[in-house]
Amino acid sequence: MVRLLVLMGSGETTPTMVTPHQRILAAVGDGPRVLLDTPYGFQENADELSARTVEYFATNVGHDVGVVTLRDAQTAGAVALEVAAARIAEAAWVFAGPGSPSYLARQWLATSIPDVLRSRLLDTTRARATVFASAAACTVGRLAIPVYELYKVGEAPHWRAGLDLLRPLGLDAIVVPHYDNAEGGTHDTSCCYIGERRLRALEEELDPSTWILGIDEHTAAVIDLAAGELRVEGRGRVVLRMRGREHAIAAGTGVDLDELRRLVAGLGAQAMDGQGGDEPIASARASTEPAERFTRAVADHDLLGAAEVTAGLLGALVDDVRSEAIRQVSALARIAQAGLHEHRDLVAPHVEVLLGLRRTAREDRRFADADAIRDALVTAGIEVRDGDAATSWEFSDPLADVTEDIARGLAQPGG
Repeated sequence: MVRLLVLMGSGETTPTMVTPHQRILAAVGDGPRVLLDTPYGFQENADELSARTVEYFATNVGHDVGVVTLRDAQTAGAVALEVAAARIAEAAWVFAGPGSPSYLARQWLATSIPDVLRSRLLDTTRARATVFASAAACTVGRLAIPVYELYKVGEAPHWRAGLDLLRPLGLDAIVVPHYDNAEGGTHDTSCCYIGERRLRALEEELDPSTWILGIDEHTAAVIDLAAGELRVEGRGRVVLRMRGREHAIAAGTGVDLDELRRLVAGLGAQAMDGQGGDEPIASARASTEPAERFTRAVADHDLLGAAEVTAGLLGALVDDVRSEAIRQVSALARIAQAGLHEHRDLVAPHVEVLLGLRRTAREDRRFADADAIRDALVTAGIEVRDGDAATSWEFSDPLADVTEDIARGLAQPGG
């Protein structure tokens, strides 16, 4: 009997995912099909979002779906909660998508819905598909990333309780959709917008047996529980990850679930031994290497940031030595930062006053005084340029070459 758990990284209502949706719906055949609106239930345009999703499935995918509304578990009546749970239990196909992972988990964990979903996944008597995408996919593990709180609000990296749907299936995984996101451009928004750095911090808090299932955008991890395999559909990868070690499964391929567990165990062993994984961390995140980050910080006149990179290299030292080293590096950075200015801006007020005096001297035909002022400015590194309409000036910063040489030397290994 068909039993599918489908996790989509993103693009759940785009043309890319039409074919996967059609295959999934065809596999489960006839039966109730329901869309769950809880992930975006806090938004003022929730009705509009539901209507768009229903239209997508009717027009693009070719199937009608109904909506199960549960936007606030605290204000919903007991009858409404029972009806919602019953409709989810009876449905052949259930879909939940974008919104807020922490909001979704908080609402459903106050109800019987997680138990209903686990029963769906374990029931071998009926054909069923449970499809979670984007925010909803974030919640299926024991823990969930609170994306909005970390990326938008700026809270320190932490986990929130998830729905815990995977451990009963023998998969102690945390799902990270939008795994290859690159919308940040100049900053890292991979790993569901929180970036590689924060994901690494979160990994340190996981149990030794817990691993991460990363799903690229416009990609589906189709977990076929009856066949005992995971297939990848769409345009990206599914990544098995443990403590920064990764193994990627490409679109159009699959892996037996027993083999998947062996791969994860191998990544865990490599993490314990300090060895490299089957696949290095994506090159798009290579810009986080210390030398490059240090050079970029110095170029941006961010000496405190540069010192932070240096302090990050002290992790191998014992705690008391590391603390003292960080204190000294921080003190030096503060001293340097206090004296780091755009020197042209510092001298500009004085130069403008002198140029004003020179201009007055020239108007009064005191050319000797005007030349004396110009010569004094040249001696101070100020080049005066007389034009037809106005006088301009350029400042040759005597420290510019020194700063560049120091930065270049410190960025080199052993510098």
